Amino acid sequence: MSDNLWKQYRDRFAGGWRCVSFECLDSSGPGKKLIAKPHGDEPLGRVLISRHGFLSAHMARPDRAGQPLPSGKVLQEGGDAEVADVARGLSMYCGYLELFEDEHGLWWQTRVEVSSDPRRMGGLEVRRIEYFEKDGKAFMILQPEKDMVIEDGKRVRGVLKWEKFE
Repeated sequence: MSDNLWKQYRDRFAGGWRCVSFECLDSSGPGKKLIAKPHGDEPLGRVLISRHGFLSAHMARPDRAGQPLPSGKVLQEGGDAEVADVARGLSMYCGYLELFEDEHGLWWQTRVEVSSDPRRMGGLEVRRIEYFEKDGKAFMILQPEKDMVIEDGKRVRGVLKWEKFE
């Protein structure tokens, strides 16, 4: 593996990022057809990256923001079905990232320390990165290396666009 390029690129990537689109594309065909927008047209997601490369990523379904559980109970007192419904709409992980470049461009891997999905802990989350600036704003498009499975069981490739806000 090549050298970690984080220090070379940290001024570009360190800071706060807001998710502006989250699309799931067909991963089996050449057309990359849009299959789903699991968080709608206005996804609720934030990524914070420290100057030392610590990444904390959070995604939540925006339609659940500010909504109580159907029973009116707080999360810790809710029934299993209610809590499971909330959990399916959340995805979070954090850890230190390393940044690399290959013939396809930039990519990073994050060694997951804590996650809402226990099977991710201790593993690597790998993302392809496309960085660009438009109208004085910085954006990045992250594409997870692995396909994801959406609620109807389809395997898709996630494409997340982020705008730097801090």
